Amino acid sequence: MRKLIGKDERDWTDLAWTWLHAEVSTGDRVFMPAGNTPLSLYKRCVNEPTALLKSLRMMQLDEIISGPLKGHFRKFLEAEMAPFVPQMEWITEADGYADASILGVGINGHVAFHEPFLPRKFASGCVLLSSEIQNYLELKEPTWGLTYGVETFLRSKKILVLARGESKRKILLQAIKDRNLPISFILEHPNVTLITDFEI
Repeated sequence: MRKLIGKDERDWTDLAWTWLHAEVSTGDRVFMPAGNTPLSLYKRCVNEPTALLKSLRMMQLDEIISGPLKGHFRKFLEAEMAPFVPQMEWITEADGYADASILGVGINGHVAFHEPFLPRKFASGCVLLSSEIQNYLELKEPTWGLTYGVETFLRSKKILVLARGESKRKILLQAIKDRNLPISFILEHPNVTLITDFEI
C-alpha cells in the first residue's frame, strides 16, 4: 500500500488529481463514489475537463433504493459531475467491471454498502443498511441499498482510497490492526494508494 498525505485541501486534491491522471488510462472504466470526501476532486474535474476525463466510463458503485433518500447518490453524481453524466454507468445498468476504483472509507469500515457483517467474497447485491449508516444518513426507517462489494472492487487493476478527518483515521487504524473489515481487504490489493489528510 502506498500512502500519501495532503497537508490541506488543495494539496489533498492535487494528490488525488495526479493519481487519476497518472494511473488511469484513456477509455478506462472507473468506479466513482458519491459523498463529501471526493467533492473537491469532482469540482476540479468539472473545472478542468481534461481529455482523459472526457474519455472515461464513470461507474456508480452504490445507491439507496428505498425510503426518502431513494436515488440520492445518482442525484449527487448528476449534480456534482454534470458535464460527465453522458459517460456515467449507473449501478442498475452496469456489468460491474472497472479498470480502476476510487473508494471512500465508511464510518464502520464499510466500502460502498459492503458492510462488515457481509462476507469478504460479496460482489454485489441488495443490502439492508446497518443502524450506524442509517443514523449517519439520518434515516429513521429500515433502508435498503444496492451496491457492489469488495470482491468486485478487488478485480480492478488499481485502487485509490480517499479518507479525510479524525473519524476516518480511527477506523483505518482499526482496519489495519484487525484486518477483518471491508476496507481492510481493499488495502491488501497489490496496487492500492491511500490518500489522507492525517498520519496513520
